[in-house]
Amino acid sequence: MSDPDVLIQRYVEGVLSASEAEELHALLSARPELGTQLLRHLEMDAMLRASQDLATNSLRPPLLLPRRRFTVTALAGVAAVAACVTLTISWVGSMILKGANEDQEETTASVAVLTRGVNLVWESVVITPGTPLSPGWLKLKSGIAQIEFYQGARVMLEGPAEFELVSSGEANCTRGKLSAQVPPQAVGFRINTPKGTIVDLGTEFGLDVNAGSAEVHVFKGEVEVHSPATAMQELKEGQALSFADASTPMAADPAGFATLGELDARTADSQRSEFERWMGRSQLLNQDPSLRLRFDFQESAGARVLTNGAVNGRQIADGSIVGAGWTQGRWPGKGALEFRNVSDRVRLSVPGEIQSLTLAAWIRVNGLDRAFNSIFMSESWGERKIHWQITRDGVVRLGVAGAVGNPHVDYDSPAFFNPERFGRWIHLAVSFDAGTQKVSHYADGELMATLPLKDPTPLRVGMAELGNWNDRRQQGGVAIRHLSGAMDEFALWDRVLTGAEIAEMAK
Repeated sequence: MSDPDVLIQRYVEGVLSASEAEELHALLSARPELGTQLLRHLEMDAMLRASQDLATNSLRPPLLLPRRRFTVTALAGVAAVAACVTLTISWVGSMILKGANEDQEETTASVAVLTRGVNLVWESVVITPGTPLSPGWLKLKSGIAQIEFYQGARVMLEGPAEFELVSSGEANCTRGKLSAQVPPQAVGFRINTPKGTIVDLGTEFGLDVNAGSAEVHVFKGEVEVHSPATAMQELKEGQALSFADASTPMAADPAGFATLGELDARTADSQRSEFERWMGRSQLLNQDPSLRLRFDFQESAGARVLTNGAVNGRQIADGSIVGAGWTQGRWPGKGALEFRNVSDRVRLSVPGEIQSLTLAAWIRVNGLDRAFNSIFMSESWGERKIHWQITRDGVVRLGVAGAVGNPHVDYDSPAFFNPERFGRWIHLAVSFDAGTQKVSHYADGELMATLPLKDPTPLRVGMAELGNWNDRRQQGGVAIRHLSGAMDEFALWDRVLTGAEIAEMAK
């Protein structure tokens, strides 16, 4: 354990580390007499700084906490309340921890991003385009995945393949075929294979790794091939090499590797097929007798009304668009609404009581700028109204107001949204099951949490909004809770959907 005198002195000097701050905070809690000692140091420091500054007729407040300054008057106040040591210890301890940690930022371990993919079938965890990639293995059964490393190299991986990200400038390939484009900013990018290593010198090349050997084909520029069996060899444009126990020179064969043009064509075909399948499923979904509301966001450009496509949803009128503008949804040709400003919302009304409920939406979150970020919110609060929203911490919350005189209940998922999920289309669903008395949260078809239902009293949605909230209780202003992002599908059922049904919608 560190010397308390040293810790106090480092705190006064404003150089206390986070670990030291935690240690000092624990000492202050266990030994109240240290609080008096700390206050004496603060008072002495204030007097010394004041006397130094008087010489130049320039009073400057002492630096007591990293990035936090107090006036001499404030410091004198600290000395005046020295008798209240017990109360002060708690405050000082919290300020120490806050000051030591206030410069800490969120970090990411990712070194690359999956920018595009077509017909992807994974042996490992399913990864969708837009996902940042941390060091580790990617095992691709089939399809083409385009990976962009943070140093600038671009790799097009063809399944079946086993590919390990090591850093933003290095990878391992034990099986499969890939092509790489390496701009000048990423010179030195290297790929290791069981038979040797390819070091790029600013080029485009292809690599084919199988059980017996590896082949490298240079399409532009130059690479170095480092193999345990032979001396380092340089390959230039048009050259190729098969290397294993021995090396065999070859002519480069660009036709043997996927090209960017091929990826574009296959991506367009895949997107078109997915869009057509979704259109077919939409027609079947609209026939569900329990579906009360469904917006598919397929209105014409400039429309200011969202049509309720649910066949059995005549009680719920079409939605009215306020402020929000149109943008592209999950595929070319798929519409979506973008929510950017405090004005942006879709107004609708869901009359009557609902015993059990499922909500589902496809959304793209661009950021969590506020304490609460609206998905679907009943207007105002109270009398079994519901609020479906995302907290600043990335938690998906279904808040349910109590009946008159009863408290509300928040049903929270684990933290899900983080900066690495921003900008990606995510399918969210939540169910309120009065029969089994459970609330269940889903993300991308996977169950995130099941929580015990505290009150099975029927819900009353009433007037509500997508992507925003109108709180009529407020006379002087309305809380800002609009969504920063986009939505391209929303639905409401008066029954609990099964996990399989939700997973099918999330495909």
